[in-house]
Amino acid sequence: MVEAAASDAGAPSAPAVTPDAGTPGATASPRPEEPAAASRTFSRLKGSPRPAWFLCDGTNRPRIAVVERDEGGSTATLTWVEKRKGAPSTQQTYALGEVSPGAGQRFYPLLQGGKEVGNLHAVNPGMLPEPDRALIPPFVSLQAGGVDLSCRWMLGVRVMGFDGTRSVLVTQEGSGFTYQSFDFAAAAKAKQTRIEGYGQTTPASRTVQGGTEERTSDGSTFTFRNEGYTYVLRAGGEASLEVLKDGRSVQRSDLLAWTYAPPPP
Repeated sequence: MVEAAASDAGAPSAPAVTPDAGTPGATASPRPEEPAAASRTFSRLKGSPRPAWFLCDGTNRPRIAVVERDEGGSTATLTWVEKRKGAPSTQQTYALGEVSPGAGQRFYPLLQGGKEVGNLHAVNPGMLPEPDRALIPPFVSLQAGGVDLSCRWMLGVRVMGFDGTRSVLVTQEGSGFTYQSFDFAAAAKAKQTRIEGYGQTTPASRTVQGGTEERTSDGSTFTFRNEGYTYVLRAGGEASLEVLKDGRSVQRSDLLAWTYAPPPP
């Protein structure tokens, strides 16, 4: 476990970003009857944190899409982040077509020149076995720019995000918490695994259970301890990961984008 934890202590390097390809504002929320409506997503890829719609942390390829929607819900801007140190991000903006509901599915068409060139695919939480635990936007895949990306998603997610070297996840089941991190260095060879037919993930680089939560005015602080290491993940309007060894801080990084969900009702 000490070797695994040491990789979390590496100095993160934020990917470069391209100039703005538009000016998306605050996003519209999911429908208010859904648990995910209470979640908040932010991106700091352009500097200060700004609202985003959702994250798609790829499980079938080493790539992340940070998806923003303009205030009127007419356009979607995708910022692609490669899970490679120093790789520049790229950005694409599409018109959003009218959502197409299916049997438990929702497809948001992505349009260019009035023609559909991709889509954002979400599941209907009401069709899930525990809909009250669908705490983050239930997007499970997207197609855009010639890329078909499966999104890391599961029930009970309280925090999902990434810094320059890893993705991080905090899940809640009952009153218990689990921390997982997914090192970018292993992402290209990581095998996608399905979760009970409605979600997917990849093997975690490290997993720590039995954490605690301290609520703050703007979010939560989650603390996990294992074999002399302590992982402190703070999330809300800001988000950061700090790793301590025997009580001394050995690494701290701001998350570059994240989704935070308050406790389930």
